[in-house]
Amino acid sequence: MSEVLYRKYRPQKFADVINQEVVKTVLRNALNSDRVSHAYLFCGPRGVGKTTVARLLAKTLNCLSPKDGEPDTTCENCVLFQTGRFLDLLEIDAASYTGVDNIREIIDHVKFAPNRGRYKVFIIDEVHMLSKAAFNALLKTLEEPPAHAVFILATTEIHKVPATIISRTQRFDFQVVSQADIMGLLQKIATEQQIKIPEAALRLVAAAAGGSFRDALSILDQLASFSAGQITMEEVEEVLGVTRTGVLQNLLDFLVVSDGEGAGKLVLELVHGGKDPVLFSKHFLEYLHLALTVKMGIAEEAAAGLPAEDYKRLQEQVAALPGARLLDIVKNIMEAYRESRQAPVPGLPLLAAVASLCPRVPVATPAAPQTSAPVSPSSAGPALGTIVDRWAEVLGKVKEYNHSLISSLRLGRIVGLTGEDLVLAFPYSFHKEIIDARKNRIVVEQVLQEVFSRHIKVKALLEREVPAEGVASATGSDLVSEAIKVLGE
Repeated sequence: MSEVLYRKYRPQKFADVINQEVVKTVLRNALNSDRVSHAYLFCGPRGVGKTTVARLLAKTLNCLSPKDGEPDTTCENCVLFQTGRFLDLLEIDAASYTGVDNIREIIDHVKFAPNRGRYKVFIIDEVHMLSKAAFNALLKTLEEPPAHAVFILATTEIHKVPATIISRTQRFDFQVVSQADIMGLLQKIATEQQIKIPEAALRLVAAAAGGSFRDALSILDQLASFSAGQITMEEVEEVLGVTRTGVLQNLLDFLVVSDGEGAGKLVLELVHGGKDPVLFSKHFLEYLHLALTVKMGIAEEAAAGLPAEDYKRLQEQVAALPGARLLDIVKNIMEAYRESRQAPVPGLPLLAAVASLCPRVPVATPAAPQTSAPVSPSSAGPALGTIVDRWAEVLGKVKEYNHSLISSLRLGRIVGLTGEDLVLAFPYSFHKEIIDARKNRIVVEQVLQEVFSRHIKVKALLEREVPAEGVASATGSDLVSEAIKVLGE
């Protein structure tokens, strides 16, 4: 049986560990000066090297010829470490052994001197899973350990570790690794293992790893077993269930121009093609995260982790997208992602989000001749264009009167102006009913009076009630963008 990649490429020295420079420097200095603590606490995300560094620390402590805080990897003790036969290293997975009896077994081992090394090292992984009684039993030993014992505790959830335990250890926080670091490791291993895989596919693997070296190598191992020879982009997408960047960019293109039909068809094709809407929403949110960093001017091409041509297209999309509109897209897709995990109909929340982001804009047609007498210019109210131009001001004033009302009003799309009636269309009856409530209607109409110096009444409709023709309209997405801009100030 061949050795899995993440075991085969596990670092044998601190220098081999990618990233975590602060942790490595402090530990090597402590080893060099013989100022080793009796207890350490390693915390951070999964797969970033906590257990690996713990084993390297144990290995160096017991190396017969350490140099510059590094094990020589060739002495008898190092060889035993590397083959998993060093008797003075005890590891326990607290996720499986949570009880006080398991900790008492460790405490019993602590009493005995090391078999062949200088130190007896105890590594407790996922220490936050221990029971309260187990923590209490461990606490006494951490307070007064024998000189030959070193404890290394590792956890992904530091907030679950009691403060009494934390205070008796030296704490090290491990950093999330970047996609660039993972990408570099994958390229190195793919070359050494003669795994043929396109760079774009490796980028998908690096992204799917979620900042975990271990997960990245496990995925690469799986792909190498799945494909005999050249690993294709299609095979990577099938194994990971991910969506290539081009599809994500196409969806954002549709949202940039408020093309609801195009965006809706894309979503339906994905769902009918067997794609997981939850996973697709997550990947789209990751792409929107990149878009937002570009919009804020804090992203570089290397940091974005995209090929040059994809990054250029991302920049073009961001340039055509107002910041407020981008935030609105992020908000709606995040809601769809949360709802998709429990939705009885797959893809419905994402489709609804797309529909909300791209409200239907009726095509203006010549109006029928009016039977009533024309209104004289002197007595006429503001033109529709004026209302559109100052709508952000209206929303800002409504917010001052009633902060909770604004969340419903901002979803309203200005459909048209007929006489004294300003027609607003809402996607959901819940928001329409809030605006229809007498006390809320009074607030909105009072603000309209203040802004335009004319009495303007509000008429709320549902989107499905809006006539297909005969009323001039304003694009709802632009109004929402302006509204968010005002509310964010």
